[in-house]
Amino acid sequence: MTRCIHCGAAIQPNTKFCPSCGKAQQAAPNQASPAFGSGATTILHSSMAFLEVQETGQAPRQIPLANQPITFGRKPDNDIIASSRFVSSHHARIEPEGQRHVIIDLGSTNGLLFQSQRVPRHSFNDGDSVRIGDPVTGNFVTLTYRNQQVATPPAEVGHVSRFDLSNKPAVTIGREGSALNLPNPQVSRNHAEIRAIQGGHEVRDLGSTNGTFVNGNRINATRLNRGDVIQVGPFKLVYDGMSLDQFDQRGALRIDAHSLVRLVGGNRVILNNVSLVIEPREFIALVGGSGAGKSTLMGALSGYNRANKGAVLVNGDDYYANFDAYRAILGYVPQDDILHSSLPVDVALRYTAKLRLPADTASSEIETRIDRVLKDVEMSAHRGKQVNQLSGGQRKRVSISSELLADPSLFFLDEPTSGLDPGLEKKMMYTLRQLADSGRTIVLVTHATANITQCDHVVFMADGRMVWFGPPSEALQFFNVTSGDFADIYTKLEGDADPNHPLITTELRQEFETWRQHNNQVRQVPRLSELWEIRFRNSEAYRKYIWERLQRAPQVPVMTPPQAPIPQAAVPGAYPNQASTSIPTSAASAGRPKPPPVSAMRQFGILTRRYLRLIAADRRNLAILLLQAPIISLILLLVAKADALHDPRYADARMIPFLLGAVAVWFGILNSAREITKEGPIYRRERLANLKIVPYLASKVVVLSGLCLIQSVILMVILNFKVDFDIGVTHAPFGVWGGFLITTFLTSLTGLGVGLLISASVSSSDKAMSIIPFALIPQIVFALALLPLPSALAPLSFFVGSRWAMQAYGSIGGLTEPYDTGKCVGPPLPQNCEVFPTVNYSYNAGFIFLTWFILIAYTLACFALTAWLLKRRDKEA
Repeated sequence: MTRCIHCGAAIQPNTKFCPSCGKAQQAAPNQASPAFGSGATTILHSSMAFLEVQETGQAPRQIPLANQPITFGRKPDNDIIASSRFVSSHHARIEPEGQRHVIIDLGSTNGLLFQSQRVPRHSFNDGDSVRIGDPVTGNFVTLTYRNQQVATPPAEVGHVSRFDLSNKPAVTIGREGSALNLPNPQVSRNHAEIRAIQGGHEVRDLGSTNGTFVNGNRINATRLNRGDVIQVGPFKLVYDGMSLDQFDQRGALRIDAHSLVRLVGGNRVILNNVSLVIEPREFIALVGGSGAGKSTLMGALSGYNRANKGAVLVNGDDYYANFDAYRAILGYVPQDDILHSSLPVDVALRYTAKLRLPADTASSEIETRIDRVLKDVEMSAHRGKQVNQLSGGQRKRVSISSELLADPSLFFLDEPTSGLDPGLEKKMMYTLRQLADSGRTIVLVTHATANITQCDHVVFMADGRMVWFGPPSEALQFFNVTSGDFADIYTKLEGDADPNHPLITTELRQEFETWRQHNNQVRQVPRLSELWEIRFRNSEAYRKYIWERLQRAPQVPVMTPPQAPIPQAAVPGAYPNQASTSIPTSAASAGRPKPPPVSAMRQFGILTRRYLRLIAADRRNLAILLLQAPIISLILLLVAKADALHDPRYADARMIPFLLGAVAVWFGILNSAREITKEGPIYRRERLANLKIVPYLASKVVVLSGLCLIQSVILMVILNFKVDFDIGVTHAPFGVWGGFLITTFLTSLTGLGVGLLISASVSSSDKAMSIIPFALIPQIVFALALLPLPSALAPLSFFVGSRWAMQAYGSIGGLTEPYDTGKCVGPPLPQNCEVFPTVNYSYNAGFIFLTWFILIAYTLACFALTAWLLKRRDKEA
């Protein structure tokens, strides 16, 4: 009696079809068929070739492969029967080919996908996965080949060729048209040059955008020593004295995390001694409840929020210490959209490409990249639509496409499926699965677990601890969840492990006893997460997916190994190390990395053009801003007197300049108070890549200053229709009207500075708008035009732009200093009353220029504070 290899039912020997499930039988020669019970996975002998079949919602099946062809399809007459409707009736045939096997497409509808490309046939190596995808539902059937006899030797990973340097006085390295071509968007057209010098060679950077690195250090020029590793984009070039060994790391980046610990205020542990390995092209999900440590772990792995202790290696390199060398090949998609919503998709991507790609990237190359990334995320048909016209899932895809422009090999995504309905979520996971197969190592943070079966491995986090790392299908068995719903795992991870807790009296009794043996002096009970961590450290999964993978170091050249000893992960079965254990850290300190050196002028030009396009695209807001000036001017005409400036002694003469100053400040603040905060996610992502603060702010200032100038001119031109500015003053450098215009414009710039300061200080546009009144009221009170202040408080007016505006207006118009009618000796005339404290209108050009200089200095001080706040955000994020 034997058993069915699909359902485990008893069948007669040599039976072709199981009478219970009707599925074809295929036994390996000289070996009994393995049993496949419900949800079980049978581990076959390592020398046997077998095919692991994974269908959505089903337990994986392992099918032994013999020396005769077998067929795969949906009809019952196939040797391997699939239940998924998108699999064709007779989809593929698997045939022996020497020591390996080959899979051949039999004219199926959805074909065979290898590394995200449709192929008519594929010769398997050990670990190769061929998929059959359904773009409509977002489901996959995955066929993974296991045969250690045809394993790819690790030493061959990434090795491409050897380039001979002998008899060559100079060798250029670049994207195209060079002696050594490295075709990748991150490589400049003329990136670097290797020159022969006496006794050897030197390498010189040719002003590349992403830099040339030797042994992890960015260089301008340096002499090469035998064994030096040059990194250009994703390529490593090893110098041996007379040649370069070229290693292409695209699709071959592996992450090793060793004992990562993250501490926050008061040494509170939010990431507790996590070790894992992510192999090239793997799709990894970090899941868990709120506050479990998912985003903290991703921040540590990506290098954007580094661990305080432990080490992260990328292909053996100390990742934190060599972050600049890997920055260009890293993609990061935050939870929020990272493209301006008012721009068309292709225009938004074009500006992103100009900021991210080398400066010498031609327009035709940018268009080619845009075409490619939109095709990769299936958004080519929507390239002309505005981003805000897209659905939630489409916007997520476009955000992903913006990161694909630089062709990253490491890809990190924070909650990309958040807010999507179940169908869109599944299609998003389908897209990410394809991107991983095409050569990217992808790490995803998510709360949703419905579609994590698309991932190669899943990490379950709880209380900053890693309580599982391995295939999703095995996680259910590890946590004893029989419902098939991964969300049920969450309920087992949260809470205190009280001795009477149902989990302690059943599943976790042994782990609780182990914890007590090592913590007999501790009065508090452990968390359930700590007990699950103990169980995981004692499991076969930990040995297989953590310990053994950490022992297999990648066989690629290393630029600089960690300067501190690499922390060792706990051996299988060991009691988990506590966060207080002394753990060496990487060479780089914890926190945010610094942006790379880039051309500030080039960024300023790109950002200014983009900002002009953004303002023009938001026609409604632009119309409101431009209509403010004529509408307010017309209102001023209602109260203004034609001869108001003719008698400088009275309040009527000061009313016009006072209103001009208040309106000018209003223009500036309202123009700018939301401009930084409304694009916060975009700014943060671009800042992480290569955005400089000064060009970013300068682009805002230049464009908004132009808007302020237009508003000031409109205001003064309309006011000139009624108010007579020809009052016979001769000391004003540009006449009364011209001087008032300059003062109004400079005053609006002070408002612009205050508005940007507000925008950099708050987290949302709504908060910015609520703060505006608190910024405007002091401009009225401290202007010292109509209302006096006590002598002790009057110096506070020096910190308000409208006060200096009134100083300028008063001097230009030859006005009498304002006087306090409550402090007069005799009749309330200017000569009998006290002048407002600290106010002085000097009727000379030098004083006017001084007040204008103070207004400019005030504006620059606001810009400097804004830049400081933005810089401070880098440390707080």
